[in-house]
Amino acid sequence: MVIVAVCAIGQAQSGRGEGGPRTSTLNVIVRAPKGKVITKETFDLYDSGVKQEVLTFEPVPTGSRIVLLVDNSQGLRAEAKDLQKAALDVVNELYQDDQMLVVGYNENAEIIQEMTPDLAKLQVATSKFTRKGFPKLFDALIAVSDALAKEGKGITEKTSIILISDGYDSQSQTKFDQALYALQDTNVMLFAIQLPDRTHGALLRDKPKPPAVLERLTVGTGGAIYPLTPPEKAAKTIADDLRNNCYRLTYSPAGISTISNHRILIVSNDKQVEFRTKGSHPGRYRPPE
Repeated sequence: MVIVAVCAIGQAQSGRGEGGPRTSTLNVIVRAPKGKVITKETFDLYDSGVKQEVLTFEPVPTGSRIVLLVDNSQGLRAEAKDLQKAALDVVNELYQDDQMLVVGYNENAEIIQEMTPDLAKLQVATSKFTRKGFPKLFDALIAVSDALAKEGKGITEKTSIILISDGYDSQSQTKFDQALYALQDTNVMLFAIQLPDRTHGALLRDKPKPPAVLERLTVGTGGAIYPLTPPEKAAKTIADDLRNNCYRLTYSPAGISTISNHRILIVSNDKQVEFRTKGSHPGRYRPPE
């Protein structure tokens, strides 16, 4: 089954109750010593440089909805067996109440395994990647984020993409900023397992270099990058973040304009505690491409 990319992007991270103020939701990864109590007094939240009042801040102990998105194209500087092992390590770190959708992409994003909690089916899916064609990464990202948004669970559940790629995109109709906006709109955290850059640092027209693509996608969504080797370490760290370190924050933006992009910043008041969230809200206005 091929996912059809839809470029319409909604404002999924914000909402307005009946007669109430508009609120925004952030997924936050918190790294802290074991047993340390984390509250909204542990940090300050800034939106567009303006300090905000946090309404709620609490851990999210429920399972995650995860898309495992794997580059299926030719030209990768990695052996097929290494990609399969990385994918299998990610699957094997899933918790009992997690669900995963497995997608391989080249010119198209193809569903290899529908969203399921069935570990056996997901393990089999990691052996079905076929290397061919060229990678339309940005088209694949917007297709996957659209599929997640259609389920309407971007706010109430943890959703993430685990991308196995070098960050190279070839001939996508989608621009990089559109792909990033789509992920930010739907509160999807992107984690990347990074392959060696097939372009060897070459400049690319109208898009960031592949390593910069992965850095901007992960920083922009609150995720993180890990090297391919060793894959089991990356898989375990990502699973731990989603299971044990994920919090949900809500606030009512005050003193800012939400028309254009606005930067989000969390400043820790405790040197032992680190916070990570998406880098910005895309805003209602989309600059022309």
